[in-house]
Amino acid sequence: MMDQIQQIVNQLTQKEVSGSNNISDNLAGDVAKETGSSLMEGLQNAVSGGNMGELMNMFGNSDTNSLTSNPIVKSIIDSLTSKLGANVGLDAGTSGSFASSIIPQILSMIMGKAKSGDFNISDILGSLTNGNATAMLDQNGDGKLGIDDAISAVKNGNLGDILGGFFKK
Repeated sequence: MMDQIQQIVNQLTQKEVSGSNNISDNLAGDVAKETGSSLMEGLQNAVSGGNMGELMNMFGNSDTNSLTSNPIVKSIIDSLTSKLGANVGLDAGTSGSFASSIIPQILSMIMGKAKSGDFNISDILGSLTNGNATAMLDQNGDGKLGIDDAISAVKNGNLGDILGGFFKK
């Protein structure tokens, strides 16, 4: 699954870089690498940080304008902006503009593929949890799903966020 997402990152990054006067074509590989790494780190941080409501809201939305208001997307954009400056040598304006444009495009394409059935959200989530999507629902961290996890999710209000995101259209 991650390979397919990286292909989307590479494809859209190449297109965006070739249409940019501010980013040299010979930097496309480095820019794609930083873009993919920022995206995956941001999504993994959201999962490990328990931001399931925001993550599911993001996965349920393929509109690029709405995506930019999601805190997870903002965090990924900020991370990419920083990495492009530090690791690729782009100036802050170019980095910020590129990141603000490319991340919503990538996420929108991924969500579109998920809605069309080309991608499976549970496969994506499983990839983000190293193949253990159960970890997202394991409220007490014991590695098993049980009634105590369900009760905790209901009490903390997380269950509605988690399930609501899976069934959004």
